[in-house]
Amino acid sequence: MRVRPPRILDASSLVDLFNGHPELGELLNQAEAGWLQILMPTSAMADAEAVLNAGRGGWDPILLTPGVQSLPLTEHTAIEIGSWPGSLAARHVVHEAAAVRGVVVTRSPGTYEGLRVSLLVV
Repeated sequence: MRVRPPRILDASSLVDLFNGHPELGELLNQAEAGWLQILMPTSAMADAEAVLNAGRGGWDPILLTPGVQSLPLTEHTAIEIGSWPGSLAARHVVHEAAAVRGVVVTRSPGTYEGLRVSLLVV
């Protein structure tokens, strides 16, 4: 079995995952089956939660899915991305994608203008 590069979900894709977007649901199924890893930077989770108001109970089914992992914003990452363009969540997402050679999953590609990153627009 060949595992695909990790998928890093940004705030826009997390919101649409909660809203039942079929392609995003399929990514979650593939992670659960062991075909790929889904990574969620915590800053993107915070931006998504500001829209969703899902609370801990809403996030638990995703966070407890095998193949899904949250990524905290560490001090070293915060310092490195501090001067990059864009929102904090976008910069955090891009940093994590580069660190794992992953692909950012987004519904809002314009968010990454001026940043070097591989995007999967769903």
